[in-house]
Amino acid sequence: MSDQWTRFQRNLGVWQGSFTTFDQLLQPKHLQPSELTLSMAPSGSSIELSLLFWSNQDAATVASPAGDPVKRISQHFSGLQPELCFFPTGSFCRGSFFIAPVPQAWSRPFAEFGFLAQDRRHRLVLLWDGSGRLDRIVLIREFRAGCNVEERPAFEPEMLSGDWFLEETNRISGHGEDHATFTRPGMRVAADDLEGLIALPDGGAIRAPKSLADQAELVIEAWWCAGSDRIEKIVRRYDAKGSWVGAYHQLLTRA
Repeated sequence: MSDQWTRFQRNLGVWQGSFTTFDQLLQPKHLQPSELTLSMAPSGSSIELSLLFWSNQDAATVASPAGDPVKRISQHFSGLQPELCFFPTGSFCRGSFFIAPVPQAWSRPFAEFGFLAQDRRHRLVLLWDGSGRLDRIVLIREFRAGCNVEERPAFEPEMLSGDWFLEETNRISGHGEDHATFTRPGMRVAADDLEGLIALPDGGAIRAPKSLADQAELVIEAWWCAGSDRIEKIVRRYDAKGSWVGAYHQLLTRA
């Protein structure tokens, strides 16, 4: 069994939460309650996904869904696609394998980042339109069913102050396992590292181009402050031709 498959299994369970869609001005458009079930198939060789959605809500926070779900998505995993990367914490990222340097009307680039910490998952999906403009951001807040855990405060730079212990894992496109890992004690997050970060609810943040036009090497990243002593960061990288070249994951814990 590969490390990737083992890490995927850390996400098994029933996850209740919501999908919140933000427009280009980062204003919430709608919120939709959800329930995601990831379970091992009876054969033990594949994973089944079932995602339920309830009717949209206007509220900023999630109320218990009422009535029957309005949509169901089912998926079967017997293997993992090459652009999907799982990291040692169970967190992951995936996205477009190729992003054209010149936007194409038929192309809809995307990137997804998923963070896992105990009974919480925090996911971010970024979607660009055919003109290469960042069109939507979807924030997915998930809580393990039956567990009493709360949403994190909105991301603030002050959360990153102080000394951290860094663990970094690198993945290269075309390689099924980790390319390299390293650790560094006594790390501090510099002010330059926070430039251009867009803060989001539930301890999340992103840094991504608002337009894909005239981009050289493309970098898309997401952060999640899972607690006062734990922060994760995932970065996807593309070369000047638009090909995905790899991703890396950083886990910061208090030194």
